[in-house]
Amino acid sequence: MPSHLIVHSPLLDVVCINNRIVAVGIRGTILFSDDQGQNWTQAQVPLSTDLVAMAFASADKGWAVGHGGVVLHSADGGQSWHKQLDGSAASKLAIEYYESNASSLPDAQQFLERERSLAVEGETQPFMDVFFVDESRGYVVGTFNRIFMTEDGGQNWQPLMHLTENPGELHFYSVAGFDDQLYLAGEQGKVWRHDPVSGRFIALDTSYSGTLFGVLPSSANLLLAYGMRGSLYRSIDRGATWAKIDTPLQSGITTTLAMAEGRFLIADQSGAVALSVDGGRHFKALNVAKPMAYAGASVLSDSAVVMVGALGVRIETV
Repeated sequence: MPSHLIVHSPLLDVVCINNRIVAVGIRGTILFSDDQGQNWTQAQVPLSTDLVAMAFASADKGWAVGHGGVVLHSADGGQSWHKQLDGSAASKLAIEYYESNASSLPDAQQFLERERSLAVEGETQPFMDVFFVDESRGYVVGTFNRIFMTEDGGQNWQPLMHLTENPGELHFYSVAGFDDQLYLAGEQGKVWRHDPVSGRFIALDTSYSGTLFGVLPSSANLLLAYGMRGSLYRSIDRGATWAKIDTPLQSGITTTLAMAEGRFLIADQSGAVALSVDGGRHFKALNVAKPMAYAGASVLSDSAVVMVGALGVRIETV
């Protein structure tokens, strides 16, 4: 529903595309601004489900995901959205896929039984993150090993649960890519790297046992994985080995940004923010005028970021 107070409501993710800022949040909120956050317009959204993550493949084509297993698509830079998928439809797709491939996939029966059980109970699993390689190929991930891929911009989706090294059906909280790299992150300190040869997502050991909220691949094979209790891990060999990075943050790190000149910004659920100027090796706390519990951030310029969280949206200079 339209509201003039929506810009101060909880927002959970934000993306900067060219000169536009787009943010998503609770109750189906999507906002956009074309003047660096001075004024905001509420987008047309066909539902009131909480939206938790967003990705744009171009200035026009974007996707948002959230509770109820919803996937929304925009073809006009975030001004209007339509539903491409929801949890019920995703479950039906999974059942049909594993039924038709029962003889060719070794674990098809296992996934089929699980999907049938969910369908009988009327349960839907949320999607927690979305990433698009380009305007055609993209991925959505969620709880209990849930992962789907599209190769036609979201018109059709295919389940990939059988391609993950995730026998415990751990939750996926993040999917992210850089160049030819694609990674997942989730529970029990797990990061998964996509193997383009086999098509499988291979589990990597970070030595951490807590939940990871995200993984950020960057240049020169650099990875940062972040999560609960200020935990941050760094890899310079695509996840083969990891080093724990000390940070001044104590709460769960919910967002990590790669900025110009090898700088990285991190923020947590308590409102703390820190910056690294040496490629993520060391971090120093930043003073923020009006801190809040942060949920997401995006680079606005070389010296500014857009941050969203419990109290809406803020522009911060770094």
